[in-house]
Amino acid sequence: MKSVFLLQWQRFKRAPVLVLFFFGLTLLFVFFLAGFRSESELTVYTYGDETLTVEERDGWLEKLNESGALRFVWVEEEEARHAVATGMVSLALRLMKDDYRLLVATDEQTHYVVDSYVNQVFTEELRIRQLEASERADIRSEVERFLAEPVLTVSSTSLAGADGVFLDEERLHVLFGMTLFFSIYTIMFSLMNVAEEKREGTWNRLIVSPLRKWQVYTGHLLYCFIIGILQIVAVFFIFYYLLDFELGNRFGTMLIVIGCYVFAIVALGMLLIGLVRTSQQLQAVIPITSTAIAMLGGAFWPIEIVTNEVMLLLAQAMPIFYAMEGLKGASLYQYGVGEIATPLSFLLLIGVICMGIGINLMERK
Repeated sequence: MKSVFLLQWQRFKRAPVLVLFFFGLTLLFVFFLAGFRSESELTVYTYGDETLTVEERDGWLEKLNESGALRFVWVEEEEARHAVATGMVSLALRLMKDDYRLLVATDEQTHYVVDSYVNQVFTEELRIRQLEASERADIRSEVERFLAEPVLTVSSTSLAGADGVFLDEERLHVLFGMTLFFSIYTIMFSLMNVAEEKREGTWNRLIVSPLRKWQVYTGHLLYCFIIGILQIVAVFFIFYYLLDFELGNRFGTMLIVIGCYVFAIVALGMLLIGLVRTSQQLQAVIPITSTAIAMLGGAFWPIEIVTNEVMLLLAQAMPIFYAMEGLKGASLYQYGVGEIATPLSFLLLIGVICMGIGINLMERK
């Protein structure tokens, strides 16, 4: 096993271009798609219904814009609905005389933040109005004075840090999606050595050599496994330390997710090798398979925007779907291994099934 494993690294040393090419593509795509941090304020399109007067509109906007992290911009209702429908914005706020509604397209973390903040503003304002009507007219000035000079000051931080910047889920989605997508190419093209050895007859000579079969398989698979993990970890390292991508602090959990995902992709590569007859066929199948896995699994766009039941069902058969779920859970919500046990289990299940079928097919040829 050791000799086969070291042989793969010697091949990599002689021809590292392919691995470095996909590593560079990953950096390039993520940098241009999500490399620049968006503005610290989250813009919320706001519109009103016919019961809202101009004075009430201006009053609500003034109160809502007191937050430093949220910026409420007044637009026409048609513009707001069009922006949400086309994906330009993820939500819009509809103001009414004494109430509000959120117009959303997909379920995202920022929706809960906006809803919580708007609900707090409305609750406080409506309570003050009730007190003004039932008790004293100067209650508003007293409340403002107490807020300006509080008895107790509370300092709080969020997952985004002390700057109050919301954790950008879209940037992380691009980072995870593109990194996992291009790692498929790296892993599967690294398995091309097996296909080439089968074509040249080297594989048969290895099988009849003193090496056991499991040692030959393990040498190849372990090399591809390590290459895949190194590429993904290196990309995350670069964007975390150099471009300020907030990945949280569950690095151990993320590494376990990466390991399970790479195992599933290596196993899928073995299945493809068992299905095709020549290395040329494998070269043609890899791009098709990789793109299909990424598109169906939600690497290119959030799976939440997909409404077709068939597509959602197919997504659950893609390893990248569970890897995205696990990485987002660990980075966005600080989940531990126990809380993402389901996606990890599915990744291992996919890997075991594909590996078993793939090796069986290879042994029959």
